[in-house]
Amino acid sequence: MAVYHIIGDSDTVLGYRFAGVSGEAVSNLAEARAAFERATADSNNGILIITEAVEDWLKDEVTAYRLKATPPYLTVVEDIWGKRGKRRSLQELIFAAVGIRIVEEH
Repeated sequence: MAVYHIIGDSDTVLGYRFAGVSGEAVSNLAEARAAFERATADSNNGILIITEAVEDWLKDEVTAYRLKATPPYLTVVEDIWGKRGKRRSLQELIFAAVGIRIVEEH
C-alpha cells in the first residue's frame, strides 16, 4: 500500500488530511525546500504530492528529483486556488480528496 504525503498551503494540506494523507504546510520558498528535502528522504513515502505553487518555487529541485525516478514518486495537484485562481472551499477540497460531499445545513 502506498503512503501519501502532501506539501502545500495550509488549506490544501488540511483538505488532504481529511483523507488520511500526512502533510506539511509551507508558506515560502525556504519552508518548501526544507519540507521537500525531508519528504524525498523519507522511504516510507510512496507518493509525494506537491501543489502547483510548491512546484513553481522548486522547479529545479523537482526536475532533478523526477530524473531519479525513485520513490517517493512525485505528483502535482492544484492548490486551494485552483487553476483559475478562484479560491475553493474546504468542502470542495474534501470532495476532491476523498469523493465525499459535505452538505451544509440551511
